[in-house]
Amino acid sequence: MSTTVSKPFSDMHADFRITKVRRDRSQGRQDTHVHPYYEIFYLINGDCTFFAGHNIYRLNRGDLVIIPKGELHKSTYPETGYSERFVLCFKEPRLEWLRQLVDGQLLADSLSPGVISIPEKRREYLESFMEQMLAESENPDLLSAAVIQTKLMEVILFIIRCRQLGQDVVKDFDETNQLIQQAVTYIYENFRKRLTLEETADRLHISRSYLSKRFKAVTGFGFKEYLTHIRIQHACRLLLDTNRSITDIALECGFGDSNYFGDAFRHVKGVSPSRYRKNREMV
Repeated sequence: MSTTVSKPFSDMHADFRITKVRRDRSQGRQDTHVHPYYEIFYLINGDCTFFAGHNIYRLNRGDLVIIPKGELHKSTYPETGYSERFVLCFKEPRLEWLRQLVDGQLLADSLSPGVISIPEKRREYLESFMEQMLAESENPDLLSAAVIQTKLMEVILFIIRCRQLGQDVVKDFDETNQLIQQAVTYIYENFRKRLTLEETADRLHISRSYLSKRFKAVTGFGFKEYLTHIRIQHACRLLLDTNRSITDIALECGFGDSNYFGDAFRHVKGVSPSRYRKNREMV
């Protein structure tokens, strides 16, 4: 049975949204999902496991995750206790003003996937921006849009400074997830090749059934599904950034032929590769 890649906030017609959410295991597991906008996930308290792209992070209080548009991700919460977080989402147009003032490559690098562990003395400062944006969103007046935009820019500038000062932290994860991290990284680095569950399990010196079960539990995907999604993500970039033929892109991304690629692409993206190329707003 295939995994559904949900798209939360699919009704987000505006180009900005912020929520403050308290969550525990009893509320169910979040599906792996993607969306066509940036997300900043900030853990106010508690802890959780976070899967993003091809990395598994163990998050604690004060950790901030940057999730670019189109990046697969999901969070999993512990059996006991609860976590509280801010989730800040914004679309590309929100960055236009900042691009006039900040080097484009620096901005792109700072909003690339990653986790920043915010120093304890700086958390209250960051959280105050989040609280102000939330208050302005919930009780808007004539100046709210300007205040929100200003605070969003301050948050992004704060992130840039953190990354420039070398405060990025790839979080530790437990012994079990280290194996799945190795499997995910292996797929990500070798998706152009012919990969199988059996071959990957042998490489990690674990059983096929164990890898299959744990991979699904941690990532939300079956092994083959995840491989297909990684290939499709790479194909999307080639479709938009190059003029290469669809057949060439299919072969480059590890698909045996263009027909199989077309079927897989439609299953994941809902449109054909050629249609996707014409409609650049899609994820």
